[in-house]
Amino acid sequence: MIPVAVIRASVIALALLSAWGIPASADDGRPPAPNGTGHPPTSSPIPLTELRPSEIRSAPLPTLAPEYAPLFEPVRAPARKKELVLFVGGYGSTASDGAFDELQARFPPDSYDVRRLGDDQKFPYDTYGSIDANARVLTDQVRKISADYSGVDIVSHSMGGVVVDRAIAGGLSSGDGLRTYVAIASPHSGADFARAPAWVLPIIGPVKEIVRAGGVVVARDPQSEAINDLATARPIPPPAGIVRVDASLATDGFVNEFDARDPGVPQRLFLPATPRELFDGHGGSLVNRQIADLVVETVRTHQVPPDRRDPITQLVAPILWDEETRVWRRVLLVITLAAVCLYAARFIPFCRGPIDRINAWCGRLVRALGR
Repeated sequence: MIPVAVIRASVIALALLSAWGIPASADDGRPPAPNGTGHPPTSSPIPLTELRPSEIRSAPLPTLAPEYAPLFEPVRAPARKKELVLFVGGYGSTASDGAFDELQARFPPDSYDVRRLGDDQKFPYDTYGSIDANARVLTDQVRKISADYSGVDIVSHSMGGVVVDRAIAGGLSSGDGLRTYVAIASPHSGADFARAPAWVLPIIGPVKEIVRAGGVVVARDPQSEAINDLATARPIPPPAGIVRVDASLATDGFVNEFDARDPGVPQRLFLPATPRELFDGHGGSLVNRQIADLVVETVRTHQVPPDRRDPITQLVAPILWDEETRVWRRVLLVITLAAVCLYAARFIPFCRGPIDRINAWCGRLVRALGR
């Protein structure tokens, strides 16, 4: 019979092995397996950590380095460039006179930028100065800013059309972004109201200040570099790659049917629609609704619009313009003869003194008015 002491010793030894040996070999640092499964044996023992559970820190999650951006950005469509509509005013006009306000309101600002030659001090427009010099200013401005736009459209009035003609003759072209050019009431072939003073004023020098004062008060100064250039203006061939069209009112006697001749360019002649357009066909052309429609459609489509004038307009307008030209040429002839007669009267002894005093006073008036 086995002694009791031996049995106790065996039980104690077995307990010690279970407490020390078995956990040391079985606990390899991995989480316990679910019931009924076990871990595969490892080739090398995994060291046990001596840290308390509260001191064990998990490794931080990997993060994307801030300097790394996603490989692909969403594709955004480039912003669509606007077109530029550039107005070129006539003789004696200023950039702030509001002459083109009604036309400007017809162009939506989300598609067009509207500017006027002379509104930028870097590109000064002296409407009494040399037409060639102003043409160079226009060319410089278009070439400076055209890259900011999808195209440039020029709308001129009166002498402004001759400025544009000279700019195109000097090299301004579709290569500079110019797409359309609409001339309103422009004397492409020169103007009778420029020829008369350009030829007569140098002859009647002793009384010319009287004539100039009358011109400045009633309309514009009849003596300037621009007047001399308008007296000899000639049309240019239609420019390649640029859509061209001319427009006038049949009641415009200031730029008559002969002054406005522009061979090779479509011309639209309209009837007046308001009393203002009837009595001032030249200035009224800037507020005529049909002319405005023509301008906007030409700029929008970059094509010469179909002739939508009604048969009455097409029949009556040329007849009215011809009669208007006759009337205003007679008016100009009377003014010219009056100036010559005033000059001749100065040779009468008792008239010389009063005429000279009036001429001197008129000279001071002209200078006071900025001329």
